[in-house]
Amino acid sequence: MIAAAGEADILGHNVLPSVMMFVGVSAAVFLGYRPLMEALRRRREEYDISIRRGLLLNVSPRVATVLSLALIFLLGLVGYAAAGLWAAIIAGACGVFLPHFIIRYLCRRRVNKLEGQLVGGIQTLASGVRAGLNLVQSMELVARDGPAPLRQEMRHLLREYEYGLPLETAMNNSATRIGSGDFRLLFAALETHRQRGGDLGETLDRIADSIREIQRLESRVKSLTAQGRATARWLGAMPAIVLAILYFLVDSQGVELMWTDDIGKLLLLGIFVLEIAGFLWIRKIVSIDV
Repeated sequence: MIAAAGEADILGHNVLPSVMMFVGVSAAVFLGYRPLMEALRRRREEYDISIRRGLLLNVSPRVATVLSLALIFLLGLVGYAAAGLWAAIIAGACGVFLPHFIIRYLCRRRVNKLEGQLVGGIQTLASGVRAGLNLVQSMELVARDGPAPLRQEMRHLLREYEYGLPLETAMNNSATRIGSGDFRLLFAALETHRQRGGDLGETLDRIADSIREIQRLESRVKSLTAQGRATARWLGAMPAIVLAILYFLVDSQGVELMWTDDIGKLLLLGIFVLEIAGFLWIRKIVSIDV
């Protein structure tokens, strides 16, 4: 009887946590299924806008979403194998935001290239107009002979026009897709010219001069704020550098308490939050819209 009672107690101790875990996981899956599906839908829409429309890459948003989920799982697994559960959570969170930052960087770099090639493209348009071509034929010159990625954007614009969209609508779509003020200025001036008429070659020359002056002022602002942006980067990197110096050269056991003690974890969390706030604050100060 005593042995049977002992076995029943052991069975109860083993079964009860398993049942509670099963109930907890089932409740988490039931409550989190719809928010998770909604988050995945928003992520697919973001990839569709950024990759297929912004970068003009033939990559399926579903494939990009699956790859981002695989990245989150892989980073979480590496973090768990390296330092446990907290490292897995931090690495997984990095995997959530890392694709977004990479895509934003690629889009920003592409827009910078487009803005750098815009004045040359406008001069090609003006030369074509003075040679007797109309605006669409001059755009075909840029789409055929212009540098990438300006050539790709002009081809996309002309493809929309050939499929039946009005040229004004195709230009507005292109300006929205690129997200550049210089392109909005160009297409708005071309739309105004098509409505009111005038010398198109002279109009294009004035637009090129205006955009060249805007880009000169933007370059001047970047040079004046370069020290502030460098300060923001160094302030962001300094805590990690100081922590590494303390760990490897001064007191490794004391630094390890930051990861194991509750007060140390709170201090690390506070440092992380203040670092992000300081970086965003400095970035807001040095961001000047010309």
